[in-house]
Amino acid sequence: QQALDEVSQFLQKFPSSPTLFTISGATNMGLGQLDAAVENYKQALSLKPDYAEVYNNMGVALQGQGKLEEAIEVFNKAVVFNPDYAEAYNNLGNTLKDQGKLEEAVEAINEAVLLKSDYAEAYFNLGIILKDQGSIEGAIEAYNKALAIKPDYADAYNNMGVALKEQGNLAEAIDAYKSVLFIKPDYADAYYNIGTALKDQGKLEEAIEAYNKALALKPDYADVYNHMGLALQ
Repeated sequence: QQALDEVSQFLQKFPSSPTLFTISGATNMGLGQLDAAVENYKQALSLKPDYAEVYNNMGVALQGQGKLEEAIEVFNKAVVFNPDYAEAYNNLGNTLKDQGKLEEAVEAINEAVLLKSDYAEAYFNLGIILKDQGSIEGAIEAYNKALAIKPDYADAYNNMGVALKEQGNLAEAIDAYKSVLFIKPDYADAYYNIGTALKDQGKLEEAIEAYNKALALKPDYADVYNHMGLALQ
């Protein structure tokens, strides 16, 4: 809040600064004040209509508000004003995914990684979309690319484990989940996923041990209680 007050003071002195309105928008975003952030970004754009970064930031705020159509519109404007804006293409892909437009989402994310070949987050998002399309192999390949760029990407290992489990590769899935925990020992979902894979292997005592570790980290983890009950039957 103090940062926001300071920016407001500067805006009183320099009311025609698109940069200050952009900073104010980012500060409001950080505080979770999305309505105010969107208004700040609109003010910035009224002063600098070709400000690609602001279109991207406003798209993120609109997506957070659930205004997906408006978010897509401003992400598209971001890439019109900056055709090399990989982050805007990535955000566009995520928003299209939220709308269920998976083919268009893949096109947008592919554009992001074409522009920025070391974009681990984009490959991660591509993996999610490909899995939603039913392409498990494609998803695993995308997660592997993300991990080649960012070897400590815990979420990518976790999602890869889920994909491997869907293939029936339980041992490989467990290895992926263990990699998650090596990077981030307090990752409750990884313990839950290990427990589920161990249960499917028939290793019930080990599964319950993994479930208990998940609950130690996240005591209100309802899915763990459900699966533990099945393992104890």
